[in-house]
Amino acid sequence: MNRRNFLRTSGALSLPALLSTGVAADPAGFFSQFINPDSDKVLVLIRLSGGNDGLNTLIGLDQLDKLSQVRGNIALSASDVIGLNDTTGLHGSMTGMKSLYDEGLLGAVQAVGYPNQNRSHFRSTDIWTSGSASDETETKGWLGRYLELEHAEFPAGYPNEEFPYPLAMTMGNVVSSTCQGSLSNLSVVVNNPFNFLYIAPGGNTSLPNGNYGTEVSYVRELIGQSNQYGAVVQEAANAGNTLAVNYTEGKLSDQLRNIATLIAGGLQTKIYVATLGGFDTHSEQVTGNNRLLGDHANLLTELSDSIKAFMDDLKLLGVDRRVMGLTFSEFGRRIRSNESSGSDHGDAGPLFLFGNCVQGGVMGQSPEIDTAVDQNTGVPFQYDFRDVYGSVLIDWFEVPEATVQTLFSSGFTYLPIANGCSRPLNIIVDAPAALGDEYFIDLDWQDHVLPRPQGFRLERSEDGRNFQIITRVPAKNSVTGYTFRDEKVRKNKLYYYRLQRENTDRTISTSGVQTGRLRGSSRGDWAVGLPRPNPVRDDGSYIKVYAPTDATAAWSVTDISGRKVRNGSISLLGGQDNRIPLRPAGLPNGTYVWQLITENGQRFSRKMLRQ
Repeated sequence: MNRRNFLRTSGALSLPALLSTGVAADPAGFFSQFINPDSDKVLVLIRLSGGNDGLNTLIGLDQLDKLSQVRGNIALSASDVIGLNDTTGLHGSMTGMKSLYDEGLLGAVQAVGYPNQNRSHFRSTDIWTSGSASDETETKGWLGRYLELEHAEFPAGYPNEEFPYPLAMTMGNVVSSTCQGSLSNLSVVVNNPFNFLYIAPGGNTSLPNGNYGTEVSYVRELIGQSNQYGAVVQEAANAGNTLAVNYTEGKLSDQLRNIATLIAGGLQTKIYVATLGGFDTHSEQVTGNNRLLGDHANLLTELSDSIKAFMDDLKLLGVDRRVMGLTFSEFGRRIRSNESSGSDHGDAGPLFLFGNCVQGGVMGQSPEIDTAVDQNTGVPFQYDFRDVYGSVLIDWFEVPEATVQTLFSSGFTYLPIANGCSRPLNIIVDAPAALGDEYFIDLDWQDHVLPRPQGFRLERSEDGRNFQIITRVPAKNSVTGYTFRDEKVRKNKLYYYRLQRENTDRTISTSGVQTGRLRGSSRGDWAVGLPRPNPVRDDGSYIKVYAPTDATAAWSVTDISGRKVRNGSISLLGGQDNRIPLRPAGLPNGTYVWQLITENGQRFSRKMLRQ
């Protein structure tokens, strides 16, 4: 019997169960205020167990009237929502996270999910923690696969002189399958880091040959490792401290306070998993007519206040730039509420990132509410959760993209959500220019570092990865402020910018990435929407295409291997939205890319899912 099978047949007994922007060198220090390359980065996952109601968490201000029609017994009114921007707000109890948002320390991603959503708590949790597709079974967690890139032999030989600390840690009593590896889970479970329980190793008497001897030997090995890890954890807890006074009573607050204590105590663990349960709100989600009271409001208050206290603590401890956090839940809730003042298992939901190095802002559009929606319909997803995972690995842990692609069987698309660790660029994107038919994006930055540089390079990308220099700006001895106007931009197109400082010793300091999208009241360029609904239906699914003038454009559909399965041309009326039917009937279930090619060579690609 191999070790994996033994773990399965013995109730998942494993080591944890025994414990109660790719940034270049910066020698001149210009960007050292934004990122410390010598710090060990930490990722904190917070699981919202039970399936969080995203429509009452990250709320479309432009959808409030429709929400009140389809979930009249639980929907929030405008006065119950804290605005983040013109179209999006937070549940009124989430004042702590609103404060972080205003400081640029919180980002949100709308409607995160996956194709062929499974509404079982157990199965969907397996999908989210393994990073797998809904039609495949993956026994290893997505972070377990990542950790095994550097620790392929684990648990054999661990802990050791180079890695005396746990590689990952699950707070609570049950190990997280997020960190499950090939042979065992790569995380340890810690409920109280100050109270380590030593387990007698069971002696060293000789064991018989065969399965029994192999299994007992393995258990002995795990016990020995647990004792060693437990001692290291308790030592860090005793050496650490917390300084924030705004922690509230609650399980999540306790978990995050313990994590802050261990980080401050010098523990070099890279990954922590915390859990806040209770989100399966089938009934009594709200209390009476006051939508800011009830089970869901209480959970969101604890989530928001705990994260705010945690971030305040990290800042007081001087380790805030080492930590990034990510929330996830196994699914969202359905669009229509039920008759018990609750919501039932649904599909996609919002995801939050927090820390000094998140991009901030809201990515995606508020879910569009159809007042004629049936009782079983959930929120369609806009972003695949594996795209979020892979992007965090690239930007936070600096895993090469080619390697990340191997961790997810269905591949992933990079999202600029975790690459904001340096913000020397101030980007103004909201005003169209008075340059005839042209538009611009203004960028400015400050440089107070001595010695003065030779100059600066500004780089731009349209995909977040492949950058080109758009200008070189010479340095001036008497000037600390610089500005550049990028006039080669189109409306409704997302651009990525980064700044490079040419130091006097011929080294280059590279900032993180900032994004900008030109918006305005007039429309002067092409715009292509997302497939709606997505997954697409045989009848009724469409994409909106805006053309500035009457035009003919080519379109095509390719499958995930890049094979073109359909193509054609369409005539478009200028100056208005053209509703293009998708008609996927006859296509096998799977992931496709719908592409529009204009007469002047512009290309717009949109992911399309067929179930």
